[in-house]
Formats: sequence, structure tokens, C-alpha cells
Amino acid sequence: MTVELIWKDINSQKMITRSDKPSDATVEMLGQTIWGSRSTKYRIMNISEKLARLRNPSYFVLSEAGQELCVFVLDKCSKFLAGRQCNGFHFVMASTRPDRQNQGLAGQLIEHVGEYCKSEVGSPGFGFAYVEETTEYSLHLSDQIGHTVEADIPLTLFARFFPRRDPSAGLIRPDEVQPIMARLEESYKDHELTDFPSSFKSEECFVSREGSEIVAVAQAELLRWAVVSMPGIQGVFLLNILKRLPWFNRLLNLEDLRIVRIGNLILNKGHEAAFFSLLETCLHYHQAKIGLIMLDARSPSFRAIREYGKMGLLAHSISGSAKLRIDVVGMNEMMLAQLRNGPLMVSAGDVL
Repeated sequence: MTVELIWKDINSQKMITRSDKPSDATVEMLGQTIWGSRSTKYRIMNISEKLARLRNPSYFVLSEAGQELCVFVLDKCSKFLAGRQCNGFHFVMASTRPDRQNQGLAGQLIEHVGEYCKSEVGSPGFGFAYVEETTEYSLHLSDQIGHTVEADIPLTLFARFFPRRDPSAGLIRPDEVQPIMARLEESYKDHELTDFPSSFKSEECFVSREGSEIVAVAQAELLRWAVVSMPGIQGVFLLNILKRLPWFNRLLNLEDLRIVRIGNLILNKGHEAAFFSLLETCLHYHQAKIGLIMLDARSPSFRAIREYGKMGLLAHSISGSAKLRIDVVGMNEMMLAQLRNGPLMVSAGDVL
């Protein structure tokens, strides 16, 4: 593990370091963090697996007298904008020890992290974060960092209590990888910030076939949450009443809620039924009840999915949207216009 000293104050015994791997204390802090604020609150069960998905991570840690107090996790990546490849930093997550919150530690860390990223990202470059609309802590951090462009990313849920496997759907075959990569590039050629060479994972990619033709594609990643609270009367009912019933826990275990994040989607017009059967197959494969789709609200794929609309009753239990906030370095007006006008790609490689 490479550890780099970023800043140190002898009087307060505080220091900021950057490393390419997390310490045990960092993993423990992130694993105990409760995410969300006014909407669904949860802990991330498989935090080590999530961190292992990062492409080129940096763990910025503010410590005092050897004790970790605050951590920011960033991931360096490369995406296409206006036909050229640009480097960027994805602000993945941030956490502060519960007993040291509201002491300005995150604000202290932001200044040094921002300087580091600007020196490393190159020109043109960018930094970005997905910020849940109701997560006050993340919104406050994002406001402190600042942003140039903002896009609305609805959280679209697909749910089935008893998901079934479609016999015509299954994992991608090796000979199908390159054709599907080409189709993804074509399907999202009007989107900015694509990165299929790094985000596409064949071991997670499912397809639906009609004869020799592939009519739908979806990449599926398993998320595991321990739900702490949910909004509204329905949330209270699920957590405080149904959760106590053994049969309900077998149906939907909120203490280890399996959610399938679905990305790199291809939906052939006229084959909507096959597409939704494919999503159901992804849930069945991961023994999950809920799928999560994140697309720019301006994306044609988002409109096509919402128009068909067979998302399931359970999909209304967890709702919300996120903001994709982007800050830029050294971009001309044409590149900024491309970002502002969108649609923007929510990468399957971005760890959420």
C-alpha cells in the first residue's frame, strides 16, 4: 500500500494522507456508516467488495494523533466527452466518525483533496459525484466543492416478489462480447461521458435472445444494504410490523436487502417484454427482489423504460432521485455545452 502525506499540523496532531488501498480502520468506518438522510437510510453490507470495484482509487484520510476521523474515497477514471478522452475523479463516498461530526473536518479535508485532484486530473478534466437529493450531508459537501454542470438522475426501481428466469435469457457468450460492445457504443453515441471499455464486464452481462438475435442486454451488479429506516407510512409498516413476521423476512430481508444495480442497457424497440423478462432473470440470478436503474432523465433509454412501465408494486417502496454534479478543469465552451445539453451516461463502472 502506497501512503502519501498531503498535509500535517504539528500543534493539533492532525494530518491528511492519501493511499491507494484502504486501511482496516477505513473499511470499518465505511462499513458502519449510515447512508441517506430524509429518505431510505441504510448501511452497505458488502463494502469491501464495493471498494474492490474501484478502477484507480484514492483514500484521503484526516487523522488526529493516529486515529482516523474522516475519509473521502475518490476514483480516477477516463471518459469520452465531445469525441475525446478526458480524465476525471469520481467522488465516491465520504464518512466522518459519528462522535466527531459537525466539527468542520470534512470541510478541512475538501480543500486539500480539491487541490490534489486539480493537479492530477489534467486539462481538460473533470470531477463528479452522484448526490442523492435527500442526503443533506452529501449535498452540503457537494456545495462546498462546487459544480459547473448538474443533471437529474431518477432512481428507477424494477421489482418482483417472485422473479422468474426467462429460458431465452442468460449470460453473454465470449463470441458475443465485441458485437455487444459495438452495439452499446452505437446505442449511446448521443451520450457524453461514456466509458464502455472500462465499465463493461462480460461476467455480469445478461442477454435475451430470439433465435440468433440478441434483443435485450443488461449488466447486473449485486448491492447489499442493511435498511435502517424508510420514509412514510409504508416504510414504517415494512420496518416495524412486517419485519417482525418470519414469512416476510424470508420474502424480503431488510437486514440484508439484495438490490441489483442494472446498467449498460440495450432495449430493442418492439421487444419491451423480452427486456423486462431479462431484468427479472437478473433478479432471479442474484436472488433479489429489487433492481435499480440509473439513467439521465434526458436519455431515450430512460423514456423507453418508463413508457413501458411494468416496474412492480414493490418499486414504489423506495423512491428518489440523484443529481450528477460535475466540476470542470480547462474545458472550452463547446465541451461545456455538450455536458449541459446531455444526455450524460451513468456508467456501470461508477461505484455507487
